[in-house]
Amino acid sequence: MELIRGQKLKFADVAASGVFEVLIDIQSNLVVDTSCFGLDEARKLSDDRYFIFYNQKASPCSSIVLQKSPLFAGKEVFKLNLSTLPSSIKNIVFAATIDQEGAMSAIGPSALRLAEKGEERLIFPFSGRDFSSEKAVMVAELYFKDQWRFSAVGQGFNGGLSALLKHFGGEEITPPPASKVNLGKVTLEKRGAAQKVDLAKHATPVHINLQWNAPQQGKGFFQKKSSDVDLDLGCMYRLKNGNMGVIQPLGGNFGSRNGSPYIYLDKDDRSGAAADGENMYVFHPEEIELMVIFAMIYEGTAEFTAVSGRVTIEREGNFEIAVPLNNPEGGKRFCAVARIEPDGDSIRVTKDELYFPGHRECDTHYGFGFQWKPGRK
Repeated sequence: MELIRGQKLKFADVAASGVFEVLIDIQSNLVVDTSCFGLDEARKLSDDRYFIFYNQKASPCSSIVLQKSPLFAGKEVFKLNLSTLPSSIKNIVFAATIDQEGAMSAIGPSALRLAEKGEERLIFPFSGRDFSSEKAVMVAELYFKDQWRFSAVGQGFNGGLSALLKHFGGEEITPPPASKVNLGKVTLEKRGAAQKVDLAKHATPVHINLQWNAPQQGKGFFQKKSSDVDLDLGCMYRLKNGNMGVIQPLGGNFGSRNGSPYIYLDKDDRSGAAADGENMYVFHPEEIELMVIFAMIYEGTAEFTAVSGRVTIEREGNFEIAVPLNNPEGGKRFCAVARIEPDGDSIRVTKDELYFPGHRECDTHYGFGFQWKPGRK
């Protein structure tokens, strides 16, 4: 079914199951980002976890996930399941944005394509002729009005992604400017804060350290530290050659110094008593495509509010980045602390500090696709 700009229809006529993929296929020499906004009845982003884009690839319920598609030649698509969305989400807006020089009038023949059960069901074509100086396009919208309905919007928007986020009531976290070479100590206080660091001049490994304070037990004079709290340092990684894996004490996956993935965890500090905490070394950071550094409470306390966790990422003589865990969420035992990604000849360290019930939910958020099973030390 091919739609024209402004056309609306009942969504059940297109995808009866409510499980489908949406590809926003932009033909352009410009860098065009795609995003999806899960909005409330007032068309506001009342929960920013339902803003899905290149830095946040899954909603908490995994009802909206940005992932690679086998149907569309490995391109990234939004995969949705309407039946598992929370009732507060009444509108889903798909957008394309340019956050550099250029405008949407410069794009070539493009389209939104929707597929269900491996078959393309809907196409909404558009091109630069539909726009002028706009830097964003609200391409299409799903909205709930007695039932889910689809609208081919094709409406230009003057600002880029930041302006569109603000339009829907979201708040952008602006990281501090990242220097090319950082020889001092930087603390990433806020979620989304990032630091770009140069790799060219030093051959020493990137050193990641986890330390924490055990919670106090008792009151007043009788207060003492608990020795039963066990935090684990680990990472999920994907190399540029496509190899993926998990380094962590659980399961005894300590990695390797001398072979792939050249990521090594030195020990399992079961009590926090070790003066140097737990340490992970990345010997070839230039080979990393995505590395998610995590801390997990294995036992001794129910949540991160009871411990003062902190991670330091450093390279001798080059940089030291402190990442305090200062936004703990109650009832969550797993924290994706920060991610490391390539940035030209450098790497970029971004503080995420996202809390999850466990490994599986973190994996879904970042889109690794591992298989998980229960384990014990």
